Amino acid sequence: MTPGALAGASIVVPAPDVVARDIAGEHLLVPVRSGIAGVDSIYTADEVGSFLYARLDGQRSASELARLVSEAYVVPEDRALADVLAFLRELCDAGLARPMETR
Repeated sequence: MTPGALAGASIVVPAPDVVARDIAGEHLLVPVRSGIAGVDSIYTADEVGSFLYARLDGQRSASELARLVSEAYVVPEDRALADVLAFLRELCDAGLARPMETR
């Protein structure tokens, strides 16, 4: 599955070589390859992005994540789903996450 093909039933997991940390109020996603992180490869996520990234557990679909966002941030679920899918596509495009293959 390609990131552009993500839909409500899609499940996305963090890439295995990405470390997520909260430092000085910033939510950082750092790709670590061969034990070395490049400064130009540090990504920041806002509060909602950090909320989502922490819940990429290989169990929750994009629709389930949207429901959680809708409840936590009091936004309509359809709007939350559009935003969740856009965020997941960005993560996948940047190599910070990947769609799980369906069996």
